[in-house]
Amino acid sequence: MSERWRSGLALVISAVVLVVMVFIGPGDELAALRRVFGIGQDPLGTPADVAPGGVHAFLQTQPGHPRQPVAWDPCREIRYEVNPDGAPGDADDAVAFVQDAVEEVSALTGLQFDYVGETDRRPSWEASLVPRGRSEPVLVAWADEDEVDELSGDVAGVGGAVSQQAPAGGWRRYVTGQVTLDSDVYEQLDDERDGEARGRAILLHELGHLVGLDHVDSPAELMFADEVGLLDFGTGDRNGLVRLGKGQCA
Repeated sequence: MSERWRSGLALVISAVVLVVMVFIGPGDELAALRRVFGIGQDPLGTPADVAPGGVHAFLQTQPGHPRQPVAWDPCREIRYEVNPDGAPGDADDAVAFVQDAVEEVSALTGLQFDYVGETDRRPSWEASLVPRGRSEPVLVAWADEDEVDELSGDVAGVGGAVSQQAPAGGWRRYVTGQVTLDSDVYEQLDDERDGEARGRAILLHELGHLVGLDHVDSPAELMFADEVGLLDFGTGDRNGLVRLGKGQCA
């Protein structure tokens, strides 16, 4: 084989490797390169078609655009992990419980979630959730008020997300977050006839916060600040979740 042929073959192989990396390679740098070529800018899912009505509110809106909510990037999966310590039942039950609720939020928003496994990471609402510029997966965990002050009093759970400015001056987007459920509350619910349904409603409420919903004044919505017996999202909640699924790709 001649040197010229070997050189030409090497160039072809290098080009193929580059194309493969551009199309499927991970990382923000390659994502930016894909955007240059107009590749991969379509959302991964489609928000649900829901009936209009109800009320909803957003935790954050885009600076200078009060009608545009801060949302997750619909072109990227939301990675999440579960710490089942303190949950009723065994670890498999806890993970399945979380996955079921996440699937409902995904179906409404169109946002795609990627369960990355169990973890021993513990919730912290004081430390930065985005250390050294790298976003940790969303953490869903159980704790008590001795570990997490935010669970003090009648609080059954807390949820929220951290937003960052998108590259190249784009809109802000959520990049990580947490949901922490009160283990004492869930232990009590485990002994009640409708405890599983009520526990699921609490988790849905906190997942609503995770993807960007705020509390509302209407007791007809699950995002009402107090528990009033609702077991699923209301009409306004659903419209808010659909809106949050229509964020801008980074």
